Amino acid sequence: AAGGAGAAAAAGGAERRHEAAASSHAEVAVAPDGTLTLHARNARLEPYALFDGERYLPRLATVTTDVRQRTDAEGYDPSSTVSVTVDDLSGPTPVRLAAFSDPGAAGVRLTEEYFDSLMTGCCGGPTLHSVRALETGRLLFRATGDGDGGSSAWAEVPNARPPILRWAAFDGAVDEEALARGVVGVIAYGSREATLSRLELRAATAEAATDLNLGLSHEARLVWIDEVSGEPGDQPASGSPAAAEPIWSLEGVAAPDGMTGFALRLLDYDGKPLVTIPVRGDRLAGEDAMAAEGLSLAATEP
Repeated sequence: AAGGAGAAAAAGGAERRHEAAASSHAEVAVAPDGTLTLHARNARLEPYALFDGERYLPRLATVTTDVRQRTDAEGYDPSSTVSVTVDDLSGPTPVRLAAFSDPGAAGVRLTEEYFDSLMTGCCGGPTLHSVRALETGRLLFRATGDGDGGSSAWAEVPNARPPILRWAAFDGAVDEEALARGVVGVIAYGSREATLSRLELRAATAEAATDLNLGLSHEARLVWIDEVSGEPGDQPASGSPAAAEPIWSLEGVAAPDGMTGFALRLLDYDGKPLVTIPVRGDRLAGEDAMAAEGLSLAATEP
């Protein structure tokens, strides 16, 4: 369990405002038939500095992974969790900003603003990602994919004050019932504050949906399409949490209803475009999307 943070003075006259401690615990049980049950609860402390545009703000994230495994089962137990607390250390006493928990066996901070809890897939299944805002604990999106943050894309409006950021994500974690209906996955689009659009990607048959989902749930790629950005010959880019892709056609836009005129494209594992979705009025305009043969989009509740 993580220890509390408290004010402390360091030797030599330098001020050290806060210190904290964390502990870990492990259990191994051996059943009469030789089956092993493994349980590890590991806590780690991650101090970091968040720049708010004027100054650096001290933060402390306490990340606790509670991971269970058995030798008679593949992968991690679904009850495994990643729990995070975030404290503001700007004042004389810590102030709790956020606390959250998601299914997972590992977690990673994506810059000083976001956190990704990962559950590695079993038996060739996809890795599941839950990405949250560190300052608020708000769930931004769930996604699948093999890299940190899963299959996601990040964009920003250049020179916007206050900053305007948008993300998009592909989630291929669909159940057998959805696959039978032709659902390949879900494409979501949103901001730091809310999910603004969700579209189901659908194939013409259950067999086609299953085949496409198998690859996309591991290696789907989302990129931003903007005629003003980049140089001739440049490839569309995804951006990242650390370096969101600037959408130069939006420079000067100050309100969300002006978020129009660019697009989001989904590529398969070979780089083939599957759907290109215009963004209009700060939502994915699935009704005007261009889709590869046999694919379609359907809006769902954000």
